[in-house]
Amino acid sequence: MPREDIPWYPTINPDLCNGCGDCKVLCKPGVFELGPPDPTGVQRPKLVVAHPYKCLVLCTRCVPICTSGAITLPPREEFEGFVEYLD
Repeated sequence: MPREDIPWYPTINPDLCNGCGDCKVLCKPGVFELGPPDPTGVQRPKLVVAHPYKCLVLCTRCVPICTSGAITLPPREEFEGFVEYLD
């Protein structure tokens, strides 16, 4: 199945994101990017999910690294059928 047909990717709540960038540093596939700058110049730019289909299906590493709790993923159980586990 093409990766674009599997809706497994994070979402970021911009009200909770503090712009720390830890998710961007952690995510080697490059799902996250800095969003537009704060017009007032006071806060850091918030992160956005710029490349959702680069996210590895069932990867959850970005959720615990987000200290502000801004990142969520869909229910894991809905996507188990898309992954083949190898020994």
